Amino acid sequence: MLEGQALGKYQVLKSIGKGNMATVYLGHDPFIDRPVAIKVAFDEYVQSLESGALYRRMFFNEAQAAGMLKHPNVTTIFDAGVDQQRYYIVMEYIHGGTTLDNYTEPEHLLSIKSITDVLYQCAMALNYAHGKGVIHRDIKPRNILVTENLEAKITDFGVAVVPHLQEGQAAEHAGSPLYMAPEQLRLEELTHQCDLFALGVVAYELLTGKHPFAGRNMEAIQHRIQDTPPTPIDELRADIPDIYQRIIDKALAKKPEHRYKSGADMAGDLSLVYDFIRETDDQPAQQEKFTRVQCLEFFAEFSDAELWEIINAGDWITVETGLPIIREGEEDPSFYVLVDGEVSVFKKDRKIVELGKGDCFGEMGILPGRHRTATILAASVVTVLRLRSSVIERASINCQLRFQRKFLFTLIERLEYATDRMVDTST
Repeated sequence: MLEGQALGKYQVLKSIGKGNMATVYLGHDPFIDRPVAIKVAFDEYVQSLESGALYRRMFFNEAQAAGMLKHPNVTTIFDAGVDQQRYYIVMEYIHGGTTLDNYTEPEHLLSIKSITDVLYQCAMALNYAHGKGVIHRDIKPRNILVTENLEAKITDFGVAVVPHLQEGQAAEHAGSPLYMAPEQLRLEELTHQCDLFALGVVAYELLTGKHPFAGRNMEAIQHRIQDTPPTPIDELRADIPDIYQRIIDKALAKKPEHRYKSGADMAGDLSLVYDFIRETDDQPAQQEKFTRVQCLEFFAEFSDAELWEIINAGDWITVETGLPIIREGEEDPSFYVLVDGEVSVFKKDRKIVELGKGDCFGEMGILPGRHRTATILAASVVTVLRLRSSVIERASINCQLRFQRKFLFTLIERLEYATDRMVDTST
């Protein structure tokens, strides 16, 4: 640990992060009297007899690549050097900064507007870098910092391709396979469109909390990257404007000629999202939805992570008294959980039962080809969480089992209720 020591003219204060090949420290520049971030390479990498020379070139490639880029959404490089065999890069310090990794889990997703803000900044930063001839080739959530105000900062240009620096070409297969474009996986000629594909993957994760090409192993993931379209995003998150599907489809196109031609093109489409963002002033915040759903008996056995996945993917609907939620005879591949209020169940205009807070209905509708066998009317102002069959199909195995268990218990309870009514009628 280097706390309390000096690297060149910089004082090392404390460790603030660690990656695969370097530690990042908070430091102090005494000449300008400002905080700085100091990235220090691990000794075992830079001093390795087998790969040390390559790693040292890649390490300083970051300083050279990012150093030639002066953009508000690219981390500023101040200095680089070697002190007592310790290789370091001095960068701007982002107070309260965190990486986008923190916002790719279902329980921590950002609002659509915030995601759009971040992606727009990244697209324009890449447009600027590409204009300078720099290809980042390792765009991923961990390499994008955001400030407390969600100002994006692209960082880690260690494997970037830089026009006049051969060191940038040193590692042919450099980068993160999870975010590589199909042609990058095939070791074909790199273009700036590889970065835009990677940003499309990041966008998908920020929007849905899932990787677009998730698989059991790396071989399966790479096969999907090259050959399989991802699940439509509106099946994983209900509040996504339709225009986002067009953006994702274009960013993740298998062939470069079908992809965005530039970061500016992608930013242009992202700017259109603001016109399509749904008005949500009358909608509760995601955290409030979670709190209200968490206390329902239906979801008592679900984990927090599973609940967040359900909240993000479900539609939050308010229905006025007397209006239908389900009509007998219609086909609707979804089911409903009552968050508040009561509903009445009618079959052939005959009232069968009333359901209240925490009850579910319409679960048979998730079976393909089934038509509704009853009409459900709001007996009061009700709030329901609507979940489509595709949400359950793409949930984890444990989550699917919990749904099946609840449906089975519900079926048993309703059969018992129907039997009791038959007995009462006959007597």
